[in-house]
Amino acid sequence: MKDVILMQQIHGNNVVMVGKKDIGTTIPNCDAMITSDPGVTLGVRVADCLPIFVVDEKGRGIGLIHAGWRGLENEIIVKTIQKMENQWKMETGKLKIIIGPHICPEHYEVKEDVASKFSSYVKGVTLNSGRTFLDLSEVARQQLVSLGVKNEDITIDSKCTFDDPILPSFRRDKTTQRNLITLSI
Repeated sequence: MKDVILMQQIHGNNVVMVGKKDIGTTIPNCDAMITSDPGVTLGVRVADCLPIFVVDEKGRGIGLIHAGWRGLENEIIVKTIQKMENQWKMETGKLKIIIGPHICPEHYEVKEDVASKFSSYVKGVTLNSGRTFLDLSEVARQQLVSLGVKNEDITIDSKCTFDDPILPSFRRDKTTQRNLITLSI
């Protein structure tokens, strides 16, 4: 991974601006990175959490976010978009977003204390046979739209890490195996 900048992910909301000087390193205590340096590759390791790609359509910068329920609760998406806006004066309505493979809500059962943190998100939390499920990508989509990202500029990969045996899933396998997903400018 000598050409990639990685994150030491902590399920937090710390966003770090990186550049060429950081190539080949792992940024500590970080769940999102942004850059405007050409030739820089950002990397995130995920299993069931959301890998979120943020691209400015005018080419001013990119961002890569790791978001589980803790990151969503602590506004990792909001903080990343705001940092990009402040850094490069970009318009939220000019961003393209891709949410990569992640656990689907049918397999993401949560306890009531977690579900209650997302009760304001329509379709974010569902009940089925007395069990509570969280839709991470729906919560992320609603957060992005509330920031001004157009719904048509958000692409959500429908692959479920739990269902697809090729993709690692902590919920399914109980291992620390992860996918490495990268984004370059």
